[in-house]
Amino acid sequence: DLRRVDIAVETAKAARAADSVVEVFEPGRIGRSLSKTTVLAPTVSTPMLVASTASPAGVALPRACFEINALLDLRFPPDVELRCFATHARMQPVDPVKLCHEASWEIDPKTGALPEKFQSFMANGNLVPIPFKQSVLHVENSVRQQAEQQRSIMTQAGGLLQILPFVGLNVPADTVYFVMTIRREQLLSDTANALRQAKQEDLKKPLKVKFANEEGVDEGGVAKEYFRLLSEQLFSPAYGMFSVDSESRYLWFNPGSFNEPEDFEMVGSVLGLAVYNNLPGLDVNLPPALFKKLKDMTTTLEDLAVVFPSHALSLQAVLNWRPPPSCSSSEADQLFQDTFCLDFSVTYEALGERRTVNLLEGEETPSPVTFQRRDEFAELFKNWYITSGISSSFDAFRRGFDRVCASPVYNCLSAGELEAVICGEKDLDFTHLRKGSMVINSIVTFGEGYIEEFWGIVLAFSMVQKRQFLKFVTGSDLAPVGGLERLALKIQRNGGEPTDRLPTSQTCFNLLMLPEYSDEAKLRRLLTTAIENAEGFGLQ
Repeated sequence: DLRRVDIAVETAKAARAADSVVEVFEPGRIGRSLSKTTVLAPTVSTPMLVASTASPAGVALPRACFEINALLDLRFPPDVELRCFATHARMQPVDPVKLCHEASWEIDPKTGALPEKFQSFMANGNLVPIPFKQSVLHVENSVRQQAEQQRSIMTQAGGLLQILPFVGLNVPADTVYFVMTIRREQLLSDTANALRQAKQEDLKKPLKVKFANEEGVDEGGVAKEYFRLLSEQLFSPAYGMFSVDSESRYLWFNPGSFNEPEDFEMVGSVLGLAVYNNLPGLDVNLPPALFKKLKDMTTTLEDLAVVFPSHALSLQAVLNWRPPPSCSSSEADQLFQDTFCLDFSVTYEALGERRTVNLLEGEETPSPVTFQRRDEFAELFKNWYITSGISSSFDAFRRGFDRVCASPVYNCLSAGELEAVICGEKDLDFTHLRKGSMVINSIVTFGEGYIEEFWGIVLAFSMVQKRQFLKFVTGSDLAPVGGLERLALKIQRNGGEPTDRLPTSQTCFNLLMLPEYSDEAKLRRLLTTAIENAEGFGLQ
């Protein structure tokens, strides 16, 4: 509690420094409880914050003031929380407005118990750290997959399992898994064919990926590499579906794309499969606006500024322009038009050709933008780039995504949380990777100081080498939500001198199998060789 108050006070200081309207005072009470009339007495004599009554301005406190980090620190079981969310809250989050105003949310005065619907952390989404939400989502996905497997087995067996469960029954792999056999040289076409032929119930089974003519058995590692390689091709501007803004480096739907809607639906299904199968984030730079649209949130000019900074700066100049005070309305319009020379249109490229779209429906020729209509132009311009200009592509993308991802826990995720789940974390702090790692004991253990030498080499890697190392050991070069510590890297001794054997890994289990070499120079050389030449499964 003291830490949360400290965060709030620091936030208030920053707000005051930025001239935000915030008052700091020491009241005798710090707010209401679940009861409208009862208030909570302060446990410490620390200044508390309220927005000034003189202005609607206030201060936004960071999530750290509210999140219950003990859910992570004490490893509260996510399967227990999923049951609480289902049985108590009926998979419905608490509405904060109703919580503050409706008597049904009062604490029972006799027992002191919370209302049953309140007895779930997930029901109170703002209190739950994103990594814990993701853990609950993982459990829910696994439960749904197991249910689909059982249903599929019962259908395949024709009810015989009720009489003789699993006795002499040979169940094909595609009965209990969604199996994709992919040729590396035909990655896109094989994926498209597999998704096109898949039924809705197939996508609800656990995914298993098999690379043709390779020995790898998918326990998670093969799928990680598959999604990494696929995303490199799917989201490449050369493929034509997405373009990259040169300033923001964000990917966005290409309004001039000639790809069919089915292609965008495939991309949505691929992202949905990665989330549904609890795989780490994809290394694609998707902007917050995409996740706001997936969560049916309204986009703003700020979203345009994130994806297209130059367009936003130009629009801001248009909106900020003011005529001289002595100008009449007509003179202001004329001066505005002479200054900016704008009409209600946008121009984009399609296969090297420049095309123009009228932003005003029903008009053959775009009307000029006047001073009085500049706000209308800015909104239509933003809407075309973020919504209407890419509507067919996004609608198909969303169809594919919703085909796989649709569940009560998924519905509880905010746009920002969904972005974190899909894209992972960008910060690759290897001190956190080391903190969460463990050495698996074997009959012969590492010599004294060897693991310290190993970490000295890894921590000194360049950013490119760090990504290569992560890809080599885990199958993905991204950090999971919550940071690299959550990867729980395992290191196991795999023989010793004399040897020229390279380090190997089991990406399904985040396990590095490390030989014990005679000196640090040899360890650095062979480890670097391994991570820089790692792709594929099995030996040729």
